[in-house]
Amino acid sequence: MNAAIILAAGESLRMGFPKQLAEYKGSTILETTIETVSTYFEEAVVVLGHDSETIIEKVDFKSSAILINENWQEGIISSIRTGLHHLNHNKNFENVFIFLGDQPSVDGKVIQKLLNTKHDFDEVMIPKYRYKYGYPVVVPKYFWNKLELITQDNSSDEVDSVFGEFDLINFFESSEFKTKSINFNFLRPTDFDEQKDF
Repeated sequence: MNAAIILAAGESLRMGFPKQLAEYKGSTILETTIETVSTYFEEAVVVLGHDSETIIEKVDFKSSAILINENWQEGIISSIRTGLHHLNHNKNFENVFIFLGDQPSVDGKVIQKLLNTKHDFDEVMIPKYRYKYGYPVVVPKYFWNKLELITQDNSSDEVDSVFGEFDLINFFESSEFKTKSINFNFLRPTDFDEQKDF
């Protein structure tokens, strides 16, 4: 079985309102992402953080579970931990597909191809759009505990967390972990307004 995590905990300071609620083709970017993901996964969780109450009031989450990351200021890895901790109770999940909540243009063809591609139990799958890697990243359960152990490491309030700018794709690509690139001959889904706050 496969599950999905949609990361949507960012603050979006530059927009002045939650980016998750920005309009996109008659809906919001987060609802559009949820709609796409819920088509392919029975189990999906949406990780919220900043201004979660406002977002919950205005977004249709379908059947997705809503998780609140109280430590969202630590960066994206804290939201990944929140989602994995929730999913770890189910022994039947073999993989998790990690999506960004501000990429409403993710293509269903990408998800379907990733679902149909065989890979080893210790092999991460990363889509490659022409020449650039992107989301969704498919992480086998083998890695879940390793990702959950990555945490904020601040010894001083004046020192930014070494994980504040954590990049999941770079983490797997620059490590000794096994990865498999799945190639697509079109552009990767773009971050809404090119603002990467998630």
